[in-house]
Amino acid sequence: MFEFLWKRKKQATQEVAREPAKTGTPAESGVAAGTQLHYDPSLVPNLVSDHRMLLGIFGEITAAMEQKNMIRTKEKLGEFGDALRGHLLKENVRFYVYLQHSLEGDAENAAIMDEFRREMQHIGKAVADFLHKYTAEDEWDGRMWQSFQQEAGGIGKVLTKRINTEENSLYPLYLPQQDYR
Repeated sequence: MFEFLWKRKKQATQEVAREPAKTGTPAESGVAAGTQLHYDPSLVPNLVSDHRMLLGIFGEITAAMEQKNMIRTKEKLGEFGDALRGHLLKENVRFYVYLQHSLEGDAENAAIMDEFRREMQHIGKAVADFLHKYTAEDEWDGRMWQSFQQEAGGIGKVLTKRINTEENSLYPLYLPQQDYR
């Protein structure tokens, strides 16, 4: 009875299936070779914004530390850890994978990127160990506060240096596909 409905639907489906797939080189499509990652002009500004947020949280940790407010210090350490993990995940999945594939023909810049990535893995592990050490302890005595202050100072210096280096040396390597050729 309603066969006319089914005939039209089949024809429309068949027409779509016959349409050739639109393909091009990775540079033409804006996709990093070997991935489905497109250049995202907002990625680097978002990563820089993450850096500002991380530095702000770290400043709050320092302020809580100076007041010897353990509850606030631990709260901010947890917030810092969450923000750092989110930032590193974004950097690893979206930034480094895109860059790794985009720099396949550029051995010098690929080596620089690989070194940054390895170094960040070591820094990430050291920060994770630091966060665990000071969030797992229930009560801090004088020695624990002193140890925390020293380690926090070192983490702050490493973090600041790393952020400056990423923003000035690494992030400029992130370009649209057509700019790599």
